[in-house]
Amino acid sequence: MSLPRPPYFGAAYYPEDWPLAQIDEDIALMLRANMNCMRVGEFAWSSMEPDEGRYEFGWLHTVVDKLAAAGIATILGTPSATPPIWLVERYPEVLFVMDDGRPSGHGARRHTCPNSPVYRDHCARIVGKMAEEFGQDDRILGWQIDNEVYAIGGWPPRSCCCPVCLQLFREKMRTEFGTIEALNDAWCLNLWSQAYQSFDQLPIPRRDIWHHPSFLAAWSDFTSDSYVAFCKHQADLLHEKTKHPIGTDMMPFSGVDYVDMHRALDLVQFNHYNEMDNLWRVAFWFDFLRPLKPAPFWNTETQTSWNGSMSINGGVKDPGWCRANSWLPIALGGEANLYWLWRQHWAGQELMHGAVVASSGRPLYMFDEVAEIGHGFAAASDFLAATRPAATGLALLWSQKVARMQQNQPILPNFQYESALQDLVYRPMMQAQLRPDLITADADLSAYSIIVAPFLLSLDEAGLREHLRTWVEAGGTLVIGPLSDVRNKHAAKFTHAPFGSLEEWAGVTCPQSIPGFPRDYEIRWAADGHTCATSLWCDALDPREAEAMATYLDGPNAGFAAVTRRAMGRGQVILLGTMPLGGDVSPLLMALGARPVAEASDNLLVVPREGETARGLIAVELEGKPAWLDVEGTMRDVVTGAAHTGRLDFPPYAVIVLQA
Repeated sequence: MSLPRPPYFGAAYYPEDWPLAQIDEDIALMLRANMNCMRVGEFAWSSMEPDEGRYEFGWLHTVVDKLAAAGIATILGTPSATPPIWLVERYPEVLFVMDDGRPSGHGARRHTCPNSPVYRDHCARIVGKMAEEFGQDDRILGWQIDNEVYAIGGWPPRSCCCPVCLQLFREKMRTEFGTIEALNDAWCLNLWSQAYQSFDQLPIPRRDIWHHPSFLAAWSDFTSDSYVAFCKHQADLLHEKTKHPIGTDMMPFSGVDYVDMHRALDLVQFNHYNEMDNLWRVAFWFDFLRPLKPAPFWNTETQTSWNGSMSINGGVKDPGWCRANSWLPIALGGEANLYWLWRQHWAGQELMHGAVVASSGRPLYMFDEVAEIGHGFAAASDFLAATRPAATGLALLWSQKVARMQQNQPILPNFQYESALQDLVYRPMMQAQLRPDLITADADLSAYSIIVAPFLLSLDEAGLREHLRTWVEAGGTLVIGPLSDVRNKHAAKFTHAPFGSLEEWAGVTCPQSIPGFPRDYEIRWAADGHTCATSLWCDALDPREAEAMATYLDGPNAGFAAVTRRAMGRGQVILLGTMPLGGDVSPLLMALGARPVAEASDNLLVVPREGETARGLIAVELEGKPAWLDVEGTMRDVVTGAAHTGRLDFPPYAVIVLQA
């Protein structure tokens, strides 16, 4: 078969759970749903290797063969998230160990240690055998390593605390600091007599101990490194034996660093389960995934309607929601959307999760909508292949290392870096039709004229401090703060000033900082005299060499500047001492040169797309409400062929692909 053209459209398929004779029935329904790929094998280790060294791939060949005969490609998953019982019983040292010393047990998933050399050896064997069977198979679209690798739940996260992990952490600290005295000094461990005499005294993070935040930050980075190394171990082997692109499907969490993970991978794979009331939030992640790799990302899991496990979560979605949810990754630069799952499980821990088809084989209520989505993807494939989301010169700086650091010290009640960034900055930008890339510390900044960096606790990541300075001095506009540059790389405060560099860069002195509660404080903007409330944090800024753009009107900071501007080289630094509310971030950005991509209602996501031979846009309604878009000139709907000009009205959850 020839591989299908993107967009890739399909679902997770578990033929090992069903009689092989049922495959033809499933495939007939897949074709009715206009699907062109299936994701297979991610949990099927016991079916591939029922006992140590005895491999059975005949059933998997049958599946790949039958799918291919119908024109459906296969994405193969390595099964290392679910080892078989024989492996766990014979090699119990592979098990994940809790912080209280209890090993996990058989019967779930992600219950093995990512650093166990024994487990890695077994993973290498099964992955190697899969690669020998399918590594040169032209019907394979790509590989997915493991499933949703991340540190699980809460803080400290459920990272493995076995002797292997503890020893590797101690070795990592010894390599980083050289001497235990250097570690004690960097973490200020003379406080409370916490100093260690040897690296061998470093503990595991226990939930019942009030651990030092620098230790927790170091352990969280170590946990991320562990899962990155675990996946790289498989990726290196697959790269030797296969010709297909390789990724690992990750969740919208920061426990494992996306940047580090994808250094050894070919493409980004992503799983999410957003609902009707928060569908817009996943756009934040797609804007982050898009710049990570040159290859378009794959949305490898999302729901058709409800999700769940032993009980249902979320419930039935309104008509059109599945359409909007499925088009979002494609609009924002991806080339695949796959559902979890194809056919509902008939037993097990996730038997109440929604799907495309019920466990009885009967299509679920959104089946016709799924088929319509597949038809639309195929109709738009030429336009999508010829275009990518257009560059706007606007970026939002986002750090998963800072997200992990902030978990250890929230700073403010209920403050979470990611949600604050989304709610107070990204969402207002979306509503104003400003389209940013989400970039990381090691990104190439040359494509951007404005970078926004709120709540970025530390600039000491991947040379970011000097990276930003050089970019600003060359002509960039940096909008930074509040709560940025207030921690060093060890999650500790600076002692010379409240910030590492921002007083110098911004030309200000900060005599005091106060929390922005229990009430909001008010500021007045100098440009037009209007006022707005602020939130979260309030730095008093004395503008020694800077322009005061806004001033506090009340509270302990009354009379001090709240927002300042200063030239630095050929560029400028705008320092936010507080977070303006009421949508005032977007007008500030537009005053600095950011331009909306369209005139449209604030519930419509509009993504301009450009290429050498085509240009146009994709618009997706996100909130289940009517929307509108002013179409410039005349544009053609690539799915229906209809021509549009002027004001275009949208029903709830509508999607339109327009080519100029």
